[in-house]
Amino acid sequence: MSSEQRYFAAGSTGDGFVNMFGDYFDPDKLDRLYIIKGGPGTGKSTVMKRLAAEAERRGYDPVRILCSSDPSSLDGVLVPELSLGIVDGTAPHQRDPVYPGAVDVIFDLYPFFNVGKLRSQREEIRRLSGLSAVLRKGAEKCRRFAALAMTERLAVTDQCCDREKLSSAAERCVSGIRGGSGAAEHRQISAYSTDGRTVLDTYERLCASKVAVCDEHGSAYIFMNELKKLLERAGIGFMYSTDALLPKNCDAILIKGDGRYFSVTGRAESIDRKAYGKVINMKRFVVKDRLKDVRGRLRLCERAAATLENEAARLTREAGRVHGRIEGIYKNAVDFDGVSRMTDELIRSVFPPVR
Repeated sequence: MSSEQRYFAAGSTGDGFVNMFGDYFDPDKLDRLYIIKGGPGTGKSTVMKRLAAEAERRGYDPVRILCSSDPSSLDGVLVPELSLGIVDGTAPHQRDPVYPGAVDVIFDLYPFFNVGKLRSQREEIRRLSGLSAVLRKGAEKCRRFAALAMTERLAVTDQCCDREKLSSAAERCVSGIRGGSGAAEHRQISAYSTDGRTVLDTYERLCASKVAVCDEHGSAYIFMNELKKLLERAGIGFMYSTDALLPKNCDAILIKGDGRYFSVTGRAESIDRKAYGKVINMKRFVVKDRLKDVRGRLRLCERAAATLENEAARLTREAGRVHGRIEGIYKNAVDFDGVSRMTDELIRSVFPPVR
């Protein structure tokens, strides 16, 4: 079981762009917070990767916050043992110091820009930036319409569920949990990237056992929302993640003390049961006589959502390629040796001397 923690703190959803950086990088809960300012491809992620690697080398357990559109890049790092954070403070998650100098410090990469080179490319930068924005807005619209279709599916499925039976099953799950007391923590492991829906394996690596909540027309989300509500009511400490498209719906829960990991999966017949300690088949809670009258409506919603999600994924991939061209321009106009020296100074200043 690996203790490495990687999460998302923002992402494009059916409700628009969701920003959770305030939950992770709260200046009221940190002693030091470095806010990186710089353009695309200017070394922000590399700075954070170096700091995280140095933290691990010294025996700390850094929390990595991944860029939702490109999970190979970092948007932030936390070192809880040192009450230390470093975060990308540029758009689309713009941020400025709350307690300048006292807690928040700007880590400014702009002095390492070759402004002359960038000005010579300004029209291309403007053109590519405009094209990227159009593509991303198109993807957001597709996800918004996909979310409408899936919300309708969920409403129809809800009418087909035996809610009393479903709630009783969720209550039995909670009664069998031996987790300690605590609060619910939103730790997001799913998001849309240029590769489509991406789910991080953090909960899987932290868990002691896995529970599959096998979906049936969205009913798994009804069960997970009920389970989350009951856990909160019982005061059991847990982490949860929400659906990348429908962020008001829970799709993963990790019980801290107990180590159980509940996750929404495909239908029961499509999963490898050997990979799970327990399987909860949502077919048990969907009343067949109610379902048969609305199957056509459910399939229509599912087909519409799938088509729209596929188009959103295509537009996001294209936007990623355009963004890569913008990064290429900036990479040719940055003094990376200077960025590296500044990073060396940061590492020396934030970590205790090695004896």
